[in-house]
Amino acid sequence: MNLQFVKYFVTLAEVGNFTHAAEKVHVVQSTFSTGIKKLEQQVNCKLFYRDNRKVLLTDEGKQLLPKAKQLLRTWDEMESIFSEEYCKPLKLGVVSEIDFNAIVPMMKSFHELYPNIETQILENSEVELHQMLKNESIDGYFQKYIPFDHSDFEYRLIRKDRLVLAVPSNHPFSAKKKLPLQALDGQNLIERTNCSLYSQVEECLNKTNIRPKVVFKAKGDDMAKSLVASGIGISLVPSIEMEYPNVKYVQIADQRFDRKIFVIWKKGSVSKTMEKLLKI
Repeated sequence: MNLQFVKYFVTLAEVGNFTHAAEKVHVVQSTFSTGIKKLEQQVNCKLFYRDNRKVLLTDEGKQLLPKAKQLLRTWDEMESIFSEEYCKPLKLGVVSEIDFNAIVPMMKSFHELYPNIETQILENSEVELHQMLKNESIDGYFQKYIPFDHSDFEYRLIRKDRLVLAVPSNHPFSAKKKLPLQALDGQNLIERTNCSLYSQVEECLNKTNIRPKVVFKAKGDDMAKSLVASGIGISLVPSIEMEYPNVKYVQIADQRFDRKIFVIWKKGSVSKTMEKLLKI
């Protein structure tokens, strides 16, 4: 039995008109009509009553319809399973300084939608990942800014996180919900040197004559939060939903600094698995 003819049959049963049914499955009416006739020959019975105004199912057609729908559902499920099964693994890069928790929601959604597709994630420098993407050894990578050399690449903003104050749980600031940026003045500050907003924050502090005391320079978010938890000082970190022991987060009331994360891929060279990720 030709599966395409079964699809024609179900469509015609639902639409009740040859012209509209043919349009719905994107074939000319003569092809559609021939398919219905051949299906009737294969099952050796008439499936429709035809007149000039409408098309109705015969008793045999009514019996066949639920079975035909089930057959199409089963086929769709099989196609879905095997299309995932034979997709190449999704290979992604993450720039070393990015807090991995920032991309966890997207990765979780991808896994829930496509549990049979393997995902490989590589952490490296922006220079290395950009070169790997050029060579097509990865499908894409996550970065905090759009690369300067992006003429052959496309990108999409996947999340935006506001910077907040991370303070030790026993710090006087920990009881506050919001504080002005001025509160940083004179405070022991753990500076995040990898922050894509570093120059913006520094410029704002200089303009407003706010002078925190830099006691430590941390490369990554995790290091900064660990130092905050130890009581060494406070830090400006992206607001991510993950809790951290002995660290409280306080919003900045009068300034807004948004850390952005982009996914970057190569133009005209998108794998099937990367296409699936970009639909999320």
